[in-house]
Formats: sequence, C-alpha cells, structure tokens
Amino acid sequence: MPEKDEKRKVGPVYRVFSQDLHSTRLHGEGIGFRQAEMWRSKSRQFSKDADIIGNIHSATRSDDKEKLPPLDKVGFIILRQSLWSEVDKLDRRLVVKLFSNSGGWIATMEEMIAEEYADSFVSDEPLVAFTVLSKESEIVTWVKQQKRGGLSTENYSFYILGPDYTFEAFRIEGARGSMGDDFDVIRLNGHQKVAKIDSKFGDLGGEFVVNIKDPVLAENEWFCRILQCFSIMIAYRGEIREKINKGFHEWKKGKKIPKLHRYEISLLANPRKLTLKLDELEDV
Repeated sequence: MPEKDEKRKVGPVYRVFSQDLHSTRLHGEGIGFRQAEMWRSKSRQFSKDADIIGNIHSATRSDDKEKLPPLDKVGFIILRQSLWSEVDKLDRRLVVKLFSNSGGWIATMEEMIAEEYADSFVSDEPLVAFTVLSKESEIVTWVKQQKRGGLSTENYSFYILGPDYTFEAFRIEGARGSMGDDFDVIRLNGHQKVAKIDSKFGDLGGEFVVNIKDPVLAENEWFCRILQCFSIMIAYRGEIREKINKGFHEWKKGKKIPKLHRYEISLLANPRKLTLKLDELEDV
C-alpha cells in the first residue's frame, strides 16, 4: 500500500459493500439440484453442503468529486450447513464463503474454535475468533475479539501486510450510541476511522453495509474482503458466544470435550514449509 499523505486523507465513502442476508432458503441461487451442480462446476469451493444465504452488492467511485453510483449485485454468500445447521449447537463452526456473480470464489471466513476457547479461558468471557482467506492473498488473516476493559465497547483486531515487510494494524470497535450493531474501523497509523459497518436488522434477514472512507484501502481487495466477512459474522456472533459460553462450562465440568474439524487444524499447519527457502529454515 503506498504511503503518500495526499492519498491517505480519509474523506467521503469511496467504496461500499452490502451483504444482504436472506430471511429464508426460498431464494433463486440455492433452489434445485441442477443449480447447485452448476455452481460446483464453476468452483470446487462451492461444497455439497453449501446453502446460499445472501447477496453482495457494491459501488465504487474513483475520487471525491464524482458521485457514488448505485449499488450493483456483484456476488453471493454461502454457508456450509454441515458445520452449522446439521450438527449439535455445541459442535457448530461457522464457515461462510463469498462468490462472484459468475460463481468464482472470492473469500472464506472460518471460525477458529480452539482459539475462541483459549481466549475465553483467559478473559473469563466468550470471545469470537476467525480467519479470512481471499483470492487476492496467500496470507491467512486472523480476526480476534479482544477484551479492553469494562467500559469499552466490543473490539476486534487484525492486520494486513504492506510492501517491504511493513504492515497495517486495525481495530474494529462497536460504535457508541448506535441503535444497531454498528462498528468503526480504526487504522493505527493516524488513528483514523477509515471505514464503518452499518447493521440493519430491520431487514428480514439482515443487511450489513461496509463503507470504506480511505481511498487507498478502498482499492485494497484484501482489506475489503476482511470487512465483508466480518460484517457477515455480526449476524451469527450472538449464537457463537452462547455456544462458547455453554461449551466452556460443559468442558470444565468434564461433561463434553470439544473437538476440532480437520480443516481447522489444517489452518494451523507450519507455513514456513511453504514460504521459506530450504537454507532459510536453518535460521529460524
């Protein structure tokens, strides 16, 4: 990400992503065996247990002088039902994926159960953790809820890499005085509110709108995918917290031992085998 001051002035909304979740399964993309087979033929990421739960709309403007155009449908969202709706509530693991209109995979959000239990054990309250994988980056991004004190709002943290081994750190915090579950996205460098997430639960299924106000970050697809995934998680985090809280106490009493899905374990694999040269491995 270039660090030109004139390009980092936070101004109006440069890019919008709306994640509009359906209230029921009665929606066009998810109906019919042939339709599901068609999506699977487009991408192996469209698993057999996929259920389309919403649509993605977006709008972009190149500078603050032009008007933000109307939102266009650019993709859809799926939920892996076998990991969420088809198992016991204490065994649920949220996995959602984003696809383009043509069925191309865009990004995946995966709940990280072990991280949630470990963080909740330390803080003595249920905290949410998940990873984001996107087509724009080979890096796995961790987004974790953090405990900041009794008077603070809900807070999450993540970072993304920049050029020459630099990185950008962000905090997603609950907006004070908000009527809904709205969040501000704050960039550490400059402590600027670079984006805002508006939650509209008045809609039947829920609409979660990401407004990006930083012109550089608006062009960063990796950053955008993280916020898109986070906005979808908002709709499920109440159920996730309830599950963690109950499962945590069940585990402490020896009544139920949680287990990890093999796909979650695969995200914990040693990445250095893939990213470092053989001679570099001797120095780590």
